[in-house]
Amino acid sequence: MINFIFSEEYINHDTGNHPESIKRIQVVNDLIKEKYSNHNLIEPTIADKKLISLVHDIDYVNYIFDSIPASGFNYFDPDTIASPNSLKSYLLAVGGSVDAVKKIIEDNNNNVYFCAHRPPGHHAEKNKAMGFGVFNNVAISAEYAYRSGKFKKILIVDFDVHHGNGTQHIFENHKNIFYVSSHQYPFYPGTGSENERGTGNIINCPLTAGCDSKTFRSLFENKIINKINNNFDLIYFSAGFDAHKLDPLASINLENEDFYWVTKIVLEKFANNVPIISVLEGGYDMKGLFHGLNSHLKALIEYSNE
Repeated sequence: MINFIFSEEYINHDTGNHPESIKRIQVVNDLIKEKYSNHNLIEPTIADKKLISLVHDIDYVNYIFDSIPASGFNYFDPDTIASPNSLKSYLLAVGGSVDAVKKIIEDNNNNVYFCAHRPPGHHAEKNKAMGFGVFNNVAISAEYAYRSGKFKKILIVDFDVHHGNGTQHIFENHKNIFYVSSHQYPFYPGTGSENERGTGNIINCPLTAGCDSKTFRSLFENKIINKINNNFDLIYFSAGFDAHKLDPLASINLENEDFYWVTKIVLEKFANNVPIISVLEGGYDMKGLFHGLNSHLKALIEYSNE
């Protein structure tokens, strides 16, 4: 059983003619209704400034709140857009990501949660909007989880095609929160080399443009899976599907089945009866997003049924 955290409100985060569009969340919603209607659907709660400032500077948080336009669009950077109804989506994406942690603690369970949010957040820095997102959903949730005292070691696995610079920078000095990422490199946002290791808690697996399924699997297994021998109390996925071969924003050629494989290999090694929180990041071809996410969810369901 998967607990889906999702809100229809995400349709109101209007970005106009932009890759991170309303259509993305409609595709995700269609997938849930078509194939996962027998699973739990949970409405996220709205995050407050105190929660967001667990990882973001409060001056930056105030700036975002104060910069939502009354009409039209406001650009936080050339790629990151706010419209009049965007703030509620930002706050629900953060709140829903933290709700998963709260429910795990309250129910004392090892359940699986998929946070079907937009916009994505792994590029958001402590004091800077980047890459379509303004708040780092995964980082805020992981920091909240760690501060709860219930989770001593946390793993974040990011298979989005773009390196999660924001998540890495937020945790690069945190010895108990590990961040690992496979991503096209060199590529946007420019970070993610193997030399970036933090306190030993950062592992990057760069993929060259044109990387195919066989190469991806070999690199991910050798450079990530085989390098980590820690036990974790909580596992996150920053689940982006823009490494799919159909995606227009990158040049990695993964197949639908690769998203099942990468989820499965992480769970098999590290998820020894621990809770899982997966948070939607990228994916900008609608067919690739639908089938890539479906493959990821199949692996999560198998784990939840064990």
